[in-house]
Amino acid sequence: MFSIQQKLILQLLFTSLIGITSYIGDRLLQQKSEILRAVSDNFTHATVSGLTWSLILIISKKSVLKNISKVFLCFFIASFVDVDHFLIAISWRLQDAMHLQKRGFLHCSTIPIMTWLFLLIYSKMLNQPNISDYGWIILSSFLSHHIRDANRRGLWFCPFGSTRPIPYYFYLSLSMAFPYFIEFCMSLLDTQQLSEKRIYNTPYVI
Repeated sequence: MFSIQQKLILQLLFTSLIGITSYIGDRLLQQKSEILRAVSDNFTHATVSGLTWSLILIISKKSVLKNISKVFLCFFIASFVDVDHFLIAISWRLQDAMHLQKRGFLHCSTIPIMTWLFLLIYSKMLNQPNISDYGWIILSSFLSHHIRDANRRGLWFCPFGSTRPIPYYFYLSLSMAFPYFIEFCMSLLDTQQLSEKRIYNTPYVI
């Protein structure tokens, strides 16, 4: 178990890594090669997502190494989001996928939010906390990807529409703050569930 000082250092380190990785990934988008741009952009999305879940674990006082499979799951889900470029283009050619007139359905933030909500309710009905964990992973990996894209095109909440593009340094700040927001929501719901259990398990006294 880490001391408070070690935990704060790790939080600062991973928070900084999210910002630095995002910044470097954005600079790599200026390359002339479309292949290098696409690969570096997707890898940046995946890395930021993995760092996001790692930071959530650190804030939650959980071991990153013991939960490394979930970190990699976040990594791969964030990378997988971009597959909709090829599905919309109806082509596996990178050039076709990179020159679309509209965004793919996996870039709609309503989808991970509804999936997360469904898994949260489902896990509560079945009393299976692991299911809700996957809901949080899906929400974190998708939204970390969407927040980064929002700098260019805004956040898309179908069928309601899109926000304006997020200013660059605000997007970087939002990316770094996002894990703290997710962990706060997770701990808030855990506290509510614990309170409910205490109420239901309290013996009735006349």
